[in-house]
Amino acid sequence: MKKTLVILLSTILIFGCSNGKNQEENTQTANNTQSKAPMAKAEKIITEMVDEIGGQNALKDLFDVEYTYIYESPEGHRDVSKERYIFDGELSWAEYLERSDKMMPNYQGTIIQSYNGDSTVTTVDGKQVDTPEINKRSDFLRKTNFYWFVMNFKLLDPGVNLKYNGVRLYNGINYEMVEVNFDEQTGDVQDKYLLYINPNTKLIDQFLFTVKDYGLEQPFMMRVKYEEIEGVKLTTYREYALSNWDGDIVQDQWTKEWSEDISFNNGFTVDDFRLK
Repeated sequence: MKKTLVILLSTILIFGCSNGKNQEENTQTANNTQSKAPMAKAEKIITEMVDEIGGQNALKDLFDVEYTYIYESPEGHRDVSKERYIFDGELSWAEYLERSDKMMPNYQGTIIQSYNGDSTVTTVDGKQVDTPEINKRSDFLRKTNFYWFVMNFKLLDPGVNLKYNGVRLYNGINYEMVEVNFDEQTGDVQDKYLLYINPNTKLIDQFLFTVKDYGLEQPFMMRVKYEEIEGVKLTTYREYALSNWDGDIVQDQWTKEWSEDISFNNGFTVDDFRLK
Protein backbone atom coordinates (compact mmCIF):
# COMPACT_ATOMS: atom_id res chain seq x y z
CA MET A 1 0.00 0.00 0.00
CA LYS A 2 2.79 2.38 0.93
CA LYS A 3 4.60 1.50 -2.28
CA THR A 4 1.45 2.19 -4.32
CA LEU A 5 0.96 5.56 -2.57
CA VAL A 6 4.54 6.60 -3.28
CA ILE A 7 4.17 5.71 -6.97
CA LEU A 8 0.88 7.64 -7.13
CA LEU A 9 2.37 10.74 -5.50
CA SER A 10 5.38 10.58 -7.80
CA THR A 11 3.10 10.35 -10.83
CA ILE A 12 1.10 13.39 -9.67
CA LEU A 13 4.27 15.41 -9.07
CA ILE A 14 5.77 14.51 -12.43
CA PHE A 15 2.51 15.24 -14.23
CA GLY A 16 2.05 18.49 -12.32
CA CYS A 17 5.58 19.72 -13.09
CA SER A 18 5.28 18.66 -16.71
CA ASN A 19 1.88 20.29 -17.05
CA GLY A 20 3.16 23.49 -15.41
CA LYS A 21 6.14 23.54 -17.73
CA ASN A 22 3.92 22.99 -20.75
CA GLN A 23 1.60 25.78 -19.63
CA GLU A 24 4.59 28.08 -19.18
CA GLU A 25 5.93 27.16 -22.62
CA ASN A 26 2.48 27.60 -24.19
CA THR A 27 2.10 31.00 -22.50
CA GLN A 28 5.55 32.06 -23.69
CA THR A 29 4.77 30.88 -27.23
CA ALA A 30 1.47 32.78 -27.20
CA ASN A 31 3.19 35.92 -25.93
CA ASN A 32 5.88 35.63 -28.60
CA THR A 33 3.24 35.12 -31.27
CA GLN A 34 1.29 38.15 -30.04
CA SER A 35 4.41 40.33 -29.91
CA LYS A 36 5.47 39.28 -33.40
CA ALA A 37 2.00 39.85 -34.89
CA PRO A 38 2.11 43.69 -34.70
CA MET A 39 5.65 43.61 -36.06
CA ALA A 40 4.65 41.34 -38.95
CA LYS A 41 1.67 43.53 -39.83
CA ALA A 42 3.77 46.70 -39.63
CA GLU A 43 6.41 45.19 -41.91
CA LYS A 44 3.73 44.20 -44.44
CA ILE A 45 2.30 47.75 -44.47
CA ILE A 46 5.74 49.32 -44.85
CA THR A 47 6.70 46.84 -47.60
CA GLU A 48 3.58 47.84 -49.54
CA MET A 49 4.47 51.51 -49.07
CA VAL A 50 8.06 50.99 -50.28
CA ASP A 51 6.82 49.08 -53.33
CA GLU A 52 4.41 51.92 -54.09
CA ILE A 53 7.17 54.57 -54.12
CA GLY A 54 9.45 52.56 -56.39
CA GLY A 55 11.12 49.84 -54.32
CA GLN A 56 13.75 49.63 -51.61
CA ASN A 57 16.71 49.96 -54.02
CA ALA A 58 15.15 52.53 -56.34
CA LEU A 59 17.35 55.42 -55.21
CA LYS A 60 20.56 53.37 -55.11
CA ASP A 61 19.84 52.35 -58.71
CA LEU A 62 19.75 56.07 -59.59
CA PHE A 63 23.17 56.44 -57.90
CA ASP A 64 23.12 60.15 -56.95
CA VAL A 65 20.98 63.30 -56.92
CA GLU A 66 21.30 67.07 -57.16
CA TYR A 67 18.48 69.46 -56.32
CA THR A 68 17.65 72.89 -54.90
CA TYR A 69 16.41 72.83 -51.32
CA ILE A 70 14.42 75.72 -49.83
CA TYR A 71 13.84 76.06 -46.09
CA GLU A 72 11.51 78.67 -44.52
CA SER A 73 10.99 79.07 -40.78
CA PRO A 74 7.70 80.33 -39.26
CA GLU A 75 9.45 83.67 -38.62
CA GLY A 76 10.32 83.99 -42.32
CA HIS A 77 13.99 82.98 -42.17
CA ARG A 78 14.96 81.45 -45.50
CA ASP A 79 17.88 79.26 -46.55
CA VAL A 80 18.43 77.99 -50.09
CA SER A 81 21.03 75.33 -50.82
CA LYS A 82 22.18 73.23 -53.73
CA GLU A 83 22.16 69.68 -52.36
CA ARG A 84 24.09 66.66 -53.68
CA TYR A 85 23.95 63.10 -52.36
CA ILE A 86 25.44 59.74 -53.27
CA PHE A 87 22.96 57.16 -52.01
CA ASP A 88 25.36 54.26 -51.49
CA GLY A 89 27.35 55.34 -48.45
CA GLU A 90 24.93 58.22 -47.67
CA LEU A 91 27.31 61.00 -48.74
CA SER A 92 25.86 64.50 -48.44
CA TRP A 93 27.04 67.90 -49.77
CA ALA A 94 25.53 71.39 -49.91
CA GLU A 95 26.43 74.87 -51.11
CA TYR A 96 24.31 77.65 -49.62
CA LEU A 97 23.03 79.98 -52.34
CA GLU A 98 20.98 82.09 -49.95
CA ARG A 99 20.97 82.10 -46.17
CA SER A 100 19.32 83.88 -43.28
CA ASP A 101 21.16 85.49 -40.39
CA LYS A 102 20.49 82.29 -38.40
CA MET A 103 22.87 80.26 -40.58
CA MET A 104 26.41 80.95 -39.31
CA PRO A 105 25.71 84.68 -38.67
CA ASN A 106 29.33 85.50 -37.81
CA TYR A 107 30.65 84.35 -41.19
CA GLN A 108 30.45 86.10 -44.54
CA GLY A 109 30.94 84.27 -47.82
CA THR A 110 29.90 81.03 -49.52
CA ILE A 111 29.26 78.16 -47.12
CA ILE A 112 29.86 74.58 -48.25
CA GLN A 113 29.19 71.56 -46.04
CA SER A 114 30.21 68.02 -46.96
CA TYR A 115 29.80 64.65 -45.26
CA ASN A 116 32.09 62.08 -46.93
CA GLY A 117 30.80 59.01 -45.10
CA ASP A 118 33.18 59.46 -42.16
CA SER A 119 33.16 63.12 -41.13
CA THR A 120 31.63 66.48 -41.97
CA VAL A 121 33.70 69.47 -43.11
CA THR A 122 32.50 73.08 -43.39
CA THR A 123 34.21 75.77 -45.45
CA VAL A 124 33.54 79.48 -45.98
CA ASP A 125 35.02 80.80 -49.24
CA GLY A 126 37.19 77.69 -49.34
CA LYS A 127 38.58 78.05 -45.81
CA GLN A 128 37.69 75.36 -43.29
CA VAL A 129 35.72 76.40 -40.20
CA ASP A 130 36.37 74.10 -37.27
CA THR A 131 34.47 74.89 -34.06
CA PRO A 132 32.32 72.47 -32.01
CA GLU A 133 29.11 74.46 -32.64
CA ILE A 134 29.65 74.72 -36.41
CA ASN A 135 30.72 71.07 -36.66
CA LYS A 136 27.61 69.86 -34.81
CA ARG A 137 25.22 72.00 -36.85
CA SER A 138 26.79 71.07 -40.20
CA ASP A 139 26.87 67.37 -39.35
CA PHE A 140 23.22 67.52 -38.25
CA LEU A 141 22.13 69.28 -41.45
CA ARG A 142 24.05 66.98 -43.76
CA LYS A 143 22.60 63.83 -42.24
CA THR A 144 19.09 65.23 -41.61
CA ASN A 145 18.62 66.70 -45.09
CA PHE A 146 19.79 63.42 -46.61
CA TYR A 147 17.47 61.40 -44.37
CA TRP A 148 14.35 63.45 -45.16
CA PHE A 149 15.02 62.86 -48.86
CA VAL A 150 15.49 59.07 -48.57
CA MET A 151 13.58 58.14 -45.38
CA ASN A 152 10.69 56.23 -46.93
CA PHE A 153 13.09 54.01 -48.88
CA LYS A 154 15.07 53.10 -45.73
CA LEU A 155 12.29 51.92 -43.42
CA LEU A 156 13.05 48.26 -44.18
CA ASP A 157 16.78 48.64 -43.46
CA PRO A 158 18.50 46.56 -40.74
CA GLY A 159 18.33 48.27 -37.35
CA VAL A 160 14.89 49.79 -38.03
CA ASN A 161 12.18 48.43 -35.73
CA LEU A 162 8.55 48.55 -36.81
CA LYS A 163 5.43 48.06 -34.69
CA TYR A 164 1.79 48.23 -35.72
CA ASN A 165 -0.15 50.73 -33.57
CA GLY A 166 -3.68 50.23 -34.82
CA VAL A 167 -5.91 52.67 -36.71
CA ARG A 168 -6.31 56.41 -36.16
CA LEU A 169 -9.07 58.48 -37.78
CA TYR A 170 -7.87 61.77 -39.24
CA ASN A 171 -9.62 63.96 -41.84
CA GLY A 172 -12.06 61.15 -42.61
CA ILE A 173 -9.32 58.57 -43.28
CA ASN A 174 -8.65 55.55 -41.06
CA TYR A 175 -4.86 55.66 -41.11
CA GLU A 176 -2.77 52.57 -40.39
CA MET A 177 -0.35 53.63 -37.64
CA VAL A 178 3.20 52.26 -37.58
CA GLU A 179 5.68 53.11 -34.83
CA VAL A 180 9.36 53.30 -35.81
CA ASN A 181 12.39 53.21 -33.54
CA PHE A 182 16.01 52.24 -34.03
CA ASP A 183 18.67 49.95 -32.60
CA GLU A 184 21.37 51.70 -30.57
CA GLN A 185 23.95 51.07 -33.30
CA THR A 186 21.74 52.70 -35.96
CA GLY A 187 22.36 56.42 -36.45
CA ASP A 188 23.85 59.03 -34.14
CA VAL A 189 20.69 59.20 -32.00
CA GLN A 190 17.64 56.97 -31.80
CA ASP A 191 14.59 59.09 -32.60
CA LYS A 192 11.01 57.84 -32.52
CA TYR A 193 8.52 58.12 -35.38
CA LEU A 194 4.81 57.43 -35.69
CA LEU A 195 3.70 57.07 -39.30
CA TYR A 196 0.22 57.72 -40.72
CA ILE A 197 -0.13 55.38 -43.72
CA ASN A 198 -3.03 56.02 -46.06
CA PRO A 199 -4.76 52.66 -46.72
CA ASN A 200 -6.01 53.89 -50.10
CA THR A 201 -2.73 55.15 -51.57
CA LYS A 202 -0.30 53.08 -49.39
CA LEU A 203 1.68 56.31 -48.85
CA ILE A 204 2.77 58.07 -45.65
CA ASP A 205 0.71 61.26 -45.58
CA GLN A 206 2.18 62.55 -42.33
CA PHE A 207 4.19 61.40 -39.33
CA LEU A 208 5.27 62.38 -35.82
CA PHE A 209 8.97 62.53 -34.98
CA THR A 210 11.41 63.61 -32.27
CA VAL A 211 14.72 65.49 -32.58
CA LYS A 212 16.72 63.94 -29.74
CA ASP A 213 20.02 65.22 -31.12
CA TYR A 214 18.95 68.64 -29.81
CA GLY A 215 17.17 67.28 -26.72
CA LEU A 216 13.64 67.59 -28.16
CA GLU A 217 11.49 64.71 -26.89
CA GLN A 218 8.12 66.33 -27.68
CA PRO A 219 7.17 65.34 -31.21
CA PHE A 220 6.68 67.43 -34.32
CA MET A 221 4.02 66.66 -36.91
CA MET A 222 5.42 66.42 -40.45
CA ARG A 223 3.01 66.64 -43.39
CA VAL A 224 4.23 65.76 -46.86
CA LYS A 225 3.30 65.94 -50.55
CA TYR A 226 4.70 63.71 -53.27
CA GLU A 227 6.02 64.11 -56.77
CA GLU A 228 6.99 61.26 -59.09
CA ILE A 229 10.36 61.68 -60.82
CA GLU A 230 12.04 58.97 -62.89
CA GLY A 231 9.79 56.27 -61.49
CA VAL A 232 10.17 57.12 -57.79
CA LYS A 233 7.75 58.99 -55.54
CA LEU A 234 9.52 61.63 -53.45
CA THR A 235 8.30 63.87 -50.65
CA THR A 236 9.22 67.10 -52.44
CA TYR A 237 7.18 69.27 -50.05
CA ARG A 238 7.26 68.99 -46.25
CA GLU A 239 5.97 71.14 -43.40
CA TYR A 240 6.17 70.52 -39.68
CA ALA A 241 4.95 72.01 -36.39
CA LEU A 242 5.08 71.15 -32.69
CA SER A 243 2.55 68.47 -31.78
CA ASN A 244 1.80 65.75 -29.22
CA TRP A 245 1.67 61.97 -29.66
CA ASP A 246 -2.10 62.13 -30.24
CA GLY A 247 -1.38 64.16 -33.37
CA ASP A 248 -2.78 67.44 -32.02
CA ILE A 249 -0.91 70.55 -33.14
CA VAL A 250 0.08 72.44 -30.00
CA GLN A 251 1.86 75.31 -31.75
CA ASP A 252 0.36 76.33 -35.10
CA GLN A 253 3.63 77.62 -36.54
CA TRP A 254 4.88 75.66 -39.54
CA THR A 255 8.36 75.29 -40.90
CA LYS A 256 8.24 74.64 -44.64
CA GLU A 257 10.78 72.96 -46.91
CA TRP A 258 10.63 71.86 -50.51
CA SER A 259 12.80 70.50 -53.30
CA GLU A 260 13.13 71.78 -56.87
CA ASP A 261 15.07 70.90 -60.04
CA ILE A 262 15.75 67.31 -59.00
CA SER A 263 18.16 65.40 -61.25
CA PHE A 264 19.57 61.90 -60.77
CA ASN A 265 22.65 60.09 -62.12
CA ASN A 266 24.92 63.14 -62.26
CA GLY A 267 28.16 61.16 -62.08
CA PHE A 268 29.35 62.42 -58.70
CA THR A 269 32.25 60.56 -57.11
CA VAL A 270 33.44 60.17 -53.51
CA ASP A 271 36.24 62.67 -54.26
CA ASP A 272 33.59 65.36 -54.89
CA PHE A 273 32.61 65.06 -51.21
CA ARG A 274 36.11 65.46 -49.77
CA LEU A 275 36.61 69.13 -49.01
CA LYS A 276 40.23 70.22 -48.57
